[in-house]
Amino acid sequence: MPIIFASSLLAAPAGLARFANSDALVAAATALYPGGPLYLPVNVGLICFFNYFYTFLQLDPKNVADQLKRQGASIPGVRPGRATSDFIQQTLERMSILGSGFLGLLAVTPGLVEAVTHLETFRGFAGTSALIMVGVATDTARKVKSELVMQEYDKLDDYYKS
Repeated sequence: MPIIFASSLLAAPAGLARFANSDALVAAATALYPGGPLYLPVNVGLICFFNYFYTFLQLDPKNVADQLKRQGASIPGVRPGRATSDFIQQTLERMSILGSGFLGLLAVTPGLVEAVTHLETFRGFAGTSALIMVGVATDTARKVKSELVMQEYDKLDDYYKS
């Protein structure tokens, strides 16, 4: 989601420049367009911001700590309540930094490959394409594995029935 949000914001000046007759807007759109001087740093900055924001929007540490407490669950070595909330907050911050770095690297890679190879064929192959391919491959592998396990259960079931 952070990559999609960042891409949408980076496309906004170009869309506005088409309708407005403003030299400043055209200059901003040119600078923020892929291949422009501000594209990569602004893109990575927006991805990092949206990753951090989206993580804490989806997982509120206080809410998660309260749910764990209500269910009678706890994190080993961490007291329930405020300490759990603080632990989850700290863990999410660290994971967000790592995730932001990974997503930023993923977004920059096609541009770096283009710069090194001097080919513009990677324009359609962005970080989101790689994420989708990995997600589909992982899901497919999980489904194949579950089918193989089900076949083993069927063989055992047939063995015990006979």
